[in-house]
Amino acid sequence: MTNENPNKKGTLGEIAVCKELLQLGYEVFVEVGNHSKVDLVVLDENYKTYKIQIKTIKSKNEVVEVYSIKNCLNPKYNSRYTIEQVDIFAVYVIDKDFVFYITSKELLINSKSSKFRLSESKNGQIINVRYTKDYLNFKKALRDYTPHAQTENAVGDEIVQTTTLKVLAAGESQCGR
Repeated sequence: MTNENPNKKGTLGEIAVCKELLQLGYEVFVEVGNHSKVDLVVLDENYKTYKIQIKTIKSKNEVVEVYSIKNCLNPKYNSRYTIEQVDIFAVYVIDKDFVFYITSKELLINSKSSKFRLSESKNGQIINVRYTKDYLNFKKALRDYTPHAQTENAVGDEIVQTTTLKVLAAGESQCGR
């Protein structure tokens, strides 16, 4: 891409992600403006919502580096994302024209950025190497995403498994005969 304007580049990424998610059958809601840390809100078939942040990146030497910082034209306003703000990062690789998805929990483990390979490394390294091809499935990213289900009242409480008692109708036996 010859035009390096960050706003135009980001818009192309938003369009690519919206198109893919709409084709997959999700409802997509777009942020108006550029002030929040969420670009899209996605609604699944069960009306569950997910906060999506889109990163549009150009690969370099078969590597995509995804930064966990919201970059602003004025660096004084740059800030780091948190797992409370973003559920899933959708990364549009602009020079290869594809999208991959990573949970915020996995991306934000690293302090500043995470790297993903487009192809095998030349030296054959496989340990601690992440490939973009393993992150192409949005549904898998949703499965890997674990929402913060514990309420403030339950913090520190012991987790207990519960069961539901089956109520038998008059004359019904537990033996199932």
